[in-house]
Order: sequence, then structure tokens, then C-alpha cells
Amino acid sequence: MRYQPRRGNRVAAALSSSILATALLVGGPGAGPAQAADDPNAVALDKDAILAANQLDEPQWYKDNIPFLDTPDNDIDDVYYYRWSTYKRALRYTVPGTGYVSTEYDVPIGYAGNPYTALPDATGYHLLDARWLRNRDYAGDYLDFWLRGAGNSGARNFSEWITSAAYQRFLVTGDAAEIKADLPHLIALYKKWDSNFTSDITVNGTQSSSDLYHQTPLSDATEYTETSMHSSNWFSGGPGYRPTINAYMFSAAQAISKIATMTGDSATATEYSDKAASLKAGVQNSLWDPQREFFMQVYNTNSTNGTLKQTRTTWREAMGFAPWAFNLPDAQYSSAWKYLTDPKRFGAAFGPTTLERVHDFEAEQAAVTHANTHSASTASNGKYVGQIDFDDSAVTFTVDAPGNGTYPVTVHYANGTTSTSTHTVVVNGDTANPVTVSYAPTGSWGSFSEAKSVTVQVPMKTGANTLKFTKGTGFAELDRIATNPYFNYEAIPAQQKRDDANCCHWNGPSWPFQTSQILTGMANLLQDYPAQSYVTKADYQSMLAQFADLQHKDGKPYIAEAANGDTGDWIYDGFNFSENYNHSSFNDLVLSGLLGIKPQANNTLVLKPLIPSGWDFFAVENVPYHGHTLSIRWDRDGSHYGKGSGLQIFQDGQRIHQSSTVGNTTVNVADPVTPAAQQRLMNVAANPLTAEQDWLGRTITQPYPKAFASYTNTVSNGPHCHSGQTCKPNTFDAPLRATDGWIRYDKIPDDRWTNSGSPNATDHLGVDFGAPRKINEVKFYTYDDGANIRVPASYTVQYLKDGAWVNVPSQTKSPATPRANNANEVTFPTITTSQFRVVFTPQAGKFVGVTELESWYPETPEVKIINKNSNLELGVAGSSIAPGGAVQQQTANTTANHRWKIVPAENGYYKIFNTNSGQVLGIKDASTTAGATALQWGDTLTADHLWSVVDAGGGYCKLVNKNSGMVLGIDGMSTSSGAQALQWGDTGTADHLWRIITDDGATPFNS
Repeated sequence: MRYQPRRGNRVAAALSSSILATALLVGGPGAGPAQAADDPNAVALDKDAILAANQLDEPQWYKDNIPFLDTPDNDIDDVYYYRWSTYKRALRYTVPGTGYVSTEYDVPIGYAGNPYTALPDATGYHLLDARWLRNRDYAGDYLDFWLRGAGNSGARNFSEWITSAAYQRFLVTGDAAEIKADLPHLIALYKKWDSNFTSDITVNGTQSSSDLYHQTPLSDATEYTETSMHSSNWFSGGPGYRPTINAYMFSAAQAISKIATMTGDSATATEYSDKAASLKAGVQNSLWDPQREFFMQVYNTNSTNGTLKQTRTTWREAMGFAPWAFNLPDAQYSSAWKYLTDPKRFGAAFGPTTLERVHDFEAEQAAVTHANTHSASTASNGKYVGQIDFDDSAVTFTVDAPGNGTYPVTVHYANGTTSTSTHTVVVNGDTANPVTVSYAPTGSWGSFSEAKSVTVQVPMKTGANTLKFTKGTGFAELDRIATNPYFNYEAIPAQQKRDDANCCHWNGPSWPFQTSQILTGMANLLQDYPAQSYVTKADYQSMLAQFADLQHKDGKPYIAEAANGDTGDWIYDGFNFSENYNHSSFNDLVLSGLLGIKPQANNTLVLKPLIPSGWDFFAVENVPYHGHTLSIRWDRDGSHYGKGSGLQIFQDGQRIHQSSTVGNTTVNVADPVTPAAQQRLMNVAANPLTAEQDWLGRTITQPYPKAFASYTNTVSNGPHCHSGQTCKPNTFDAPLRATDGWIRYDKIPDDRWTNSGSPNATDHLGVDFGAPRKINEVKFYTYDDGANIRVPASYTVQYLKDGAWVNVPSQTKSPATPRANNANEVTFPTITTSQFRVVFTPQAGKFVGVTELESWYPETPEVKIINKNSNLELGVAGSSIAPGGAVQQQTANTTANHRWKIVPAENGYYKIFNTNSGQVLGIKDASTTAGATALQWGDTLTADHLWSVVDAGGGYCKLVNKNSGMVLGIDGMSTSSGAQALQWGDTGTADHLWRIITDDGATPFNS
């Protein structure tokens, strides 16, 4: 493994009383309450020293958010903090009303299918890691994005386990009200998969009672698998009933059942508990191959599957471990794990392969001519073929190959003679060029082992190949042959050029996505299942260490898309594209797996650590749990931290547990505390959509807010090499990169504006809103490369007032002197302006850079929208959460269905979100016709979702649709509850007037 030198004094054992006094855990919006470390023994880690040693930019973010870790394994610690940085750099602020999403890549992706480069396939990992952050908004916003917001329509573009992860997040937050409010949306997401559901599937010619979900390998995030390559569509693959999607749906059904129980809805709880039980039975009865002891895909009847229709695959792929990541299989299926560490199967030095290196072709299942089948306890599958003694004796195997070439074939045999014997292998009937297999004596007949084998190279052609074993010299018995021509076929480039020309083949490479899933499953097997002999704690520790070791490049922590599991070299690592790939987990594996922190729905904390028995210490502090803050520390004899011996657990600075040993432990904790609601801020300068469209070469549809600058660097930052595609030769700094929602301080991928090369004494970077906006805070994040781009010497914030640029009055700067690679915040009394800018004075002979420029203002509180003509409130028919729910006027009540959030959008327009559904007010079919009805819809960024709020005087306003130019009114000027809202030409009638009012009686949009 790569050696990482131990950092000196990385975790000071004891903080001085002065440091301790300031070691309060202060969270941002969405964080739990600040908790003082009252017991002087509660804090043992010097967080500033840890952050400095890991060279993490913007250290305050980490202090406010992450659990701090210290273990004897330096690699694990280094990667742990690095992976928090990959999570942070993948956080993307989108727009007001949507907030934060987590992305996989650091750059826009054309195939995302959702705005803001959000993809559902790894969302489960993002939520599992983010549940350990003190700021709940990061995961909360992202969950809302999929359940209620702009991502809802694309939530099933790939297989996903969002519901399972949402429930696991609840176990950490303890916020029962939040997860219960999510229940209708989680059920709606579950039902989106109905089109992929099949009852009573047929497997290998036999109809079963199994009801399962089908998915293509590509939509399961695994293109170019062996399963794919046996179908007629190598890239997408033939659809089938897969262990992955069915495990995800099993866990979703379980979660929904548990949440429904919390709400008292026993009917729904039973319905989904039954669904989970049915899926479990289907996976175990139909996807489990009893001979190969593994979960496999069963192809469905799609035409791409040809003769494979309704058959079970015969090769093991890493997806077969997925069911354990969700505790699906019964204990009797645990034998699958014996293949994980086997170097002839999935075992590799830097993590498991995605496909087993070989699979077995049993001799007794081949075409046997003039030879006999026998039974033996040592034989694979319990049988072998002997008496291949005659000129016409033969055992003929059929082996598929993906292309013409020579492939290794291992023959497992017995030779009870005292001299070498041979078989002649005729490949595809080519008697002129046979392959000779020589068998050394094995000492006995009918006795087999892994060591009694020989490997030969066999030429094969594309498609089916016959390997006919016939008698040569002497005698030999055949147990099986083992080969897999598909393993790593076309998967690993001969030379890594960082253009990802071979990406993305999941037929052999080690893939962090599946490694994370396998480690989660292995932890569950070790923590939650009866003892078994196939994998041990040592195996978990070894594989987690391998995973940490893999996540390096040039001696520093690093992760890209996939690696060669045997060498640790990153093979899918596109330049300015794949760096810091946020598509797997690591930190949740450390916290819930290695340290064994198992959150519970009740007022307990369960520890089931998988740490090495030789560890004398570890500590994790600032762990959010049920609205409290936990610290967990193991110090065998008390000498490492000097804060007491044994295992100690602290809650909100008070010790609640101490024991002399570390092992499975259940600790009572305090009742959950829900953080007090805080008014959130919204960044009205963000414009990620324009940044995406620019990056992808698409038409710009949302020009405002528009970033501008007095001068921008004109030199290319190098190519952009998208996976599997031709490199884009040049990328450039641009003002819009500073409003794309990502905050990063890396040179690559490039995500910044700089004025490098500017002849000006000062330069500015600013934002044009396209219409007046209120702001009272500007924040920018300096980009400083330590060379020519340096933190500015000074700066000031200006705004456009009456056509002239003037300094914003009463600016309060924090810090007073600009900070490099960090946030610089300016607050001031509220101003209204259409443009602002930051004017920078560079250091002498240097230039300035900004990775993100933001302007913030408090979000408008939820409002009711009341029609003047009827005095009834705007709501959604039946309190529907479904897209297309009719918007109507209703009798006043206190339900969330009558509450709306009006948030700034592009070009001076607003979006109007229903609190109950999370969807936006729009017009049916985006019609421009008078009388078209109003409805709610997921935010698909269409113009009919945009509204002008026009003050009409007297405490009323008009809501004018951008797409049609028409106003929102009520059908027939009705005063009846339930009358439909619609758009109409502005005729000046009272039903076109609306009073927008907050709970405290304020009218934020009316004079």
C-alpha cells in the first residue's frame, strides 16, 4: 500500500482551557443547536490542527459541519477528510426555492436528464454521507429536489435508492415530523417504478410466482457489463430482473412501511411490508443461482435479449452483493461472500473487480461422448467426468467470447497415474491446430482441489466457441474448466491519456460505486447477521484499507471514475472532468461500518464496531445525532488522549457511557430535538443553468442573472475530456463560472473567473439581475493559486444607482483583510439594485481570481394568496402532491396546501411553490390561450412557471404569467370554493387581484 507519513501532532491530546472555551459547535442554517463541551474530557481533538494538516480550504465550513475523526490508520484518516472535501466541492447552490443539490462530477453533464447536473444513481450515497453533517439543509434540499422539485420527473432516469437513504437519514436526524411529511412523496416515487414491474416471471423455462422489477444494465449505471455484452446491445444491455433494482425497491418498501407505522397508517404499513416480503422472496427464489451460489440477472422478454429471454445469467457480477447492502437476503445465502476475496474471482489488491475473473464450466454439464459422469465430494458441483479413455471420447464445452483473440482457460483435473498425461483440445473443429493440455500427476483419481489445475491459452472467435477435449496420452479426469473472455475486455486502455477513450466498461475494473455498496453489504453481514465463515472483520478492515489506498494519486488523496484493481492506476480519469468524482461513499463506511455507529429510530445509539482488535485508540467528535452532538472515544489505557481510559461516549458535552472494552454497545440517549426553524437566505446571483448551457455548447435560455467583468483571462486552461468522447480542446475562465453554484479552489477542473493578463489597475466582477432585486450581503470566494493569481490587496462592493456606480454604504467586511481560498463576506443595510459588482485592487504584479460570487437576501416567508373577488385562498385540489394537480380557490384553512413560497427567478420573475407539494404554479400545457387552467408541476424550468408580481395598489397585486403575458384569475369570476384558477387577459376585474399575506400579516409584495 502507498505509505502516507504520519502527520506530527495531528491530533493534540488535550485542548487548553482557552481553546476548549471556544470549542462550541456552531452550525449554519439547518444545523442543530450549539452545544458546549461542559465536561473537560469531552473534547480531545485539535480540529484546527487536523484541518491544517489536511490542507483543507475554507476550514470553518468543516468545523461547522463534519464529524472529526482520528484513528491509528493514517490512510483512512487522510481519505476521510479528503472525501469530505469532495462532498463539499460537489455541493451546488442552484436557485432560490430549490437550494442545494449534490453532483457527481465537478462540471456540467449533458446526459444528466435533470437540471443542475443532478443524477439519481448515486444520490443514495450523497444522502448517506450528508446525514452526518450538522447542516441539514444540504441533504434536505437535495431530497426535496427529487421528491418535490425540479428533479422529480427524472428521479428514475437511473436506478435509485432515495427512499432507503431518506429513512437512514431520519435515523440520524431523529426528525420524525420531517420524514412523515415526506411519506406521500416517497410513495409517489415508489409508484413511478410500476412500469418496470412484472408478475410471475419465467426463469429458465419455468414460470414462477416471483414478482420483480426489471432494468437495463445502463439504467442501472453499469454499461458494458458482461450481461450487456451477451445481448445485442453492448452499451445499454438487455433489460432483466436484477439484484440491484429489486434490492433498492425492497428497501424502499420497508422504509415506507416503517414511516407509515409512525403515522398510524396501518393499512399502508401492511401493504408495503407485504411488498418488501414479496420482493425478498422473488430475489431469493428466482435471482439466486443455487449452483453458483450467487444472485444473478434474469433476462426479460425484450427483443435485445434474443435467445437469452427468460434465462438466468451464469456469470457472477459484483451487483450480486447488492442485496446485503439493504439487509435483504436470509442468512443461508451468505455463501456468496466466499467469492469476494478470492483472487480468482473478485479479489484484487486495490478493491474488488466488477466481474469475476473466471467462471466455471462444469464437465458434467458439457456435451459428454463415450465417457462417464461420477460424483465426488471434492468436485465442483459434486460431479466430474472420467473414463475419457477412447479415441471417440470427448467432453465439449461451449464458451462465448466477445472478440477474436487468445484467452486463458484453466482446466481442473485429476491424474492418478505416475506420469504426465495430455488431452487434445480441438477449438471450433480446427483439427489442424489443436491445443495440447498437459496434466502432471495428482496422486489419486476422483480427488480435486484448486491446486490441481493447469492454464493454457486458447484461440477463440467472436461468439460461441466449442472446446472439445479428447484423449491424448495417458489418462485424466475433468472436473471443470474456468475462463472468462469477457473479463476486462476493451476495458483498460493500453496507455492512460486522460481522455477516457475506454470508459465506461464495468466488466472488470474496480469501481468505487460498487466497492462502496459491497463494503456496506459486508458491514451489514458482519454486524446484523449470524456468524458465518466466509468473511470476517479482518476482511472488512482489509478491503476498507484497500479502498483508502486506492484513493490516491501522486501520493495525495484522489478519486476518479474507476481504476485497475490490480495496479491501483486510475483508468477512467478524464482531464478537467473526472477529478474528485463524487459517485461513491467512504465516510459513511467509516462511521457506520468501521466505527459501527448504527443510528436507531428510538432513543438509543447502537455501536457495532468493526475496528481491528489491535487498535488502542480512536475518536470521533461533533457527530450529530437526534438533534444532539455526540463524541465517541476509545483509549485503551488512557495514554493516547490523556482524557480517561476505555470507551467513552459524550452527549452535548456530558459523558453518558464508559466501559473498559470496545464492542457491541447500546446506549440510551436523550429525546430527539428538532432545531428551531430559521429564516433561510437565498442567493439571487446564482445562475447554474446558463453555466451548463455554455459549457455544453447549448443555446442560452436564461441570460439573467448575468455575470460580467471588466477583464477576463484569455488563455486556455486546457482540454475538457468527457468520458468516452473526443476532448474539447480548450476551456477558459469566464465570469459565469463564478455564478454556477460550485465553490472550488482547484486548478483542475477549472471553475473560476480571473483577470490574469489584465493591464488595469483595478478590475471588477459583478452580476446584472435583469431587474431590481433586494440584497444585503455579498460573498465571494477568492481563488489563489499561490503564484500569479493571489488574494486581492483590497476590494469594495458597488451597486448601480440612478445609472451610476456608487459604493454600497456601511459595508462590514468579514474578515477585514481579504482571505485566500476562502469566503469573504460583506454585509450592509438592504439595497435595491439591478446590478452590483466587486472592485478588486490586486497585489502588486499579481492578478485576482474568484471561484464563486454570491448575493444573499432573506427568503420571503410562506404566504397565503387570497383572491379579492371571493376572499378565498389559492390551493390545490384535494391537497394533491401529483404533477398536474388543479389549482383552485378554496375556503380558508391552516393546511400546507394553502401556503406558498414566492422566490426570485431569472429576469425579474418569480416562481410560486406550493408548500404541501413542493411543486410550482404553472399553466396546463404551457398554453398561451386565454382560459387555460392553472396547475402545479415539477419545476421543469419552462416559461409558464415564471410570474411577475405586479403591485396593483390597495394591498393587492396581479400575477402575470411570463409565457402568455396573461394574469391569474378565477373561472367565471366565481366566488365558490373549488372554482378553477386560470389565465386570462387583464380585463381589470376583481378576480384578477390577489392579496399576498404572511402569518404575521405582512404583505411583502403589495403596497
